Amino acid sequence: MMRRCLHCHQHFTPADLSKDVSKKIEADRRSSGLEGFLFRCYVCPACGQENLFVDLHPLDGETPDDFRSRRHALETTIRQSPKAGVQVTLTEKWAGLAH
Repeated sequence: MMRRCLHCHQHFTPADLSKDVSKKIEADRRSSGLEGFLFRCYVCPACGQENLFVDLHPLDGETPDDFRSRRHALETTIRQSPKAGVQVTLTEKWAGLAH
C-alpha cells in the first residue's frame, strides 16, 4: 500500500518511516496486550508533519460485526485522543480475507 501524507499528500518512501517512534509505539501496544492492529509513524519530508497510521486487522474467529464494533471503538478513541501535531488515520487490513 502506498501511503501519503495526511496533510500535504506527499507519497511516502520506506525512508520516511520513523522506525524509532514506530517501534516504541508497537512495544507499548504489545506490553498492554492489545491485538488486532499495528502502528506505523511516518514523517513527511515535504511538510515535516508526523503521520500515524493504524492498520486494523481482524482477529482470529472475529465476526464482521465484532470487527466493525472494534473499529468503531478504536476510531472513537483516536478522535478523543490529543494529537499534538500528529495526523492519524485508521486503515482496514484484511490480508486476503473475505469481508
